[in-house]
Amino acid sequence: MKNKIFIPVLILFVIIFDLGCSQKENKSGNQPVVSATTINNLQSVDMHGQKVFLKYQFKKGEQLRYKLTAITNAQQTIKTDSLIKSDANQIITYFFDIDVLETDPENVAELSINISHVTFNGNFNGQKLNYDSKANTTQEDKLKFLNYETIANSPFRVRVNQKGEILDITRIDKMIDKMITLQSPKQEVPADQKAELSKNISEQALRPITQLLFRELSIKEVGKDSTWQKSSAGDIGVFKLDNTTLFKVEDFVKVGNDNTAKLSANLSVKWSGNKKGSQGGMNYVFDDPILSGSGIILFNIDKGMIVRGETSTNVEMNVQIEGKDASQKMKKAKRKDYSMNKNIVELL
Repeated sequence: MKNKIFIPVLILFVIIFDLGCSQKENKSGNQPVVSATTINNLQSVDMHGQKVFLKYQFKKGEQLRYKLTAITNAQQTIKTDSLIKSDANQIITYFFDIDVLETDPENVAELSINISHVTFNGNFNGQKLNYDSKANTTQEDKLKFLNYETIANSPFRVRVNQKGEILDITRIDKMIDKMITLQSPKQEVPADQKAELSKNISEQALRPITQLLFRELSIKEVGKDSTWQKSSAGDIGVFKLDNTTLFKVEDFVKVGNDNTAKLSANLSVKWSGNKKGSQGGMNYVFDDPILSGSGIILFNIDKGMIVRGETSTNVEMNVQIEGKDASQKMKKAKRKDYSMNKNIVELL
């Protein structure tokens, strides 16, 4: 069995089941256009059976501002002769400042994006960790939070189409130089290593969080009660996942003076893989993973953008472990991992 079974499963569960938004920056600063308290109290609109397209509409010269909040709460228990419990909670906040530089006839836009502010607040078994990209952090903290320090205030370019699909991410040279300087200020890095760094930053750091700003929705006209599905693959521990998100137009509502589609999103997961395995003299038996997810999206039809989105996923994994200890005595243990992951994207 591969070593990845030892990695906490709470970190391994990555399903693209998150939301995005875009809109002109308003004068209220960091106040969301639709708050958490008003999302369920918006006035319904009678569309008289009319169907609409959920397409993004980019305009050259437009300035956009987003806030992404990623919340994770995780617990792990290990039961042997005694009971060991651990808790991890973290909140990461990103602010995106975006300029629409160009659009083509098919409304593919080139965007200049700057993650202008990143904060991290975590509590791991009572030990608190904090990071703020705008604070005067020490060199030690910069290295500890290298990923955030690298992407903060380092503008890059993105091309995105009217479906919300990110086509490519470029111009991340500043991030590469910053990362190298922070780790090894006097070291020269060969071109092939820089190319590998560029790929890793683009695909592993930037794409996952940037794609959350533009949710890929239906390419067909939709009306009230219309549904469609989006599939993706993933993995968690020893299991391969086949994820299906079912979207439904629940209602049409007013946000300001604009007609807006209120969408629900519900996740279902099929899994496959060998539930039994062994490694290093230890035998493992996994229970069926318990996975679920749901969310709400508000898509501004008139302006062609998502104004608010909230999605959450819940994961539970249980495994029984059996093996001999140092004295060759047979030992058994049960481990349970549970996590709740929530992503909130807000138009500011």
